[in-house]
Amino acid sequence: MPDLILKHPLTFSKKTIDKLKFRNYTTAGDYLSFDKVGGVAQRIALIASLTGTDESLIEQLHGPDYLAAERMADALLAADNAVDDENADSEDAAEKKSSE
Repeated sequence: MPDLILKHPLTFSKKTIDKLKFRNYTTAGDYLSFDKVGGVAQRIALIASLTGTDESLIEQLHGPDYLAAERMADALLAADNAVDDENADSEDAAEKKSSE
């Protein structure tokens, strides 16, 4: 997954952050971030987890940058769901074939 270049770079701990580097995969820890209450809190935790950054940095993102980061996180989750759906379809087909 490409880096997200921030339209509005931030200064965090005396360092300028001008991009977020997303991993190409999700982990169980990323899904654990959904234990937070509230949809936006969940998304902020997920983006922080996926990019290896602090939640307080993500909270400072300007709206357009946050929405772009949210779309990238959603794309990773959608890819996981697509693989899961594919596996379920394969299991259903195998089960149907074995019962014939």
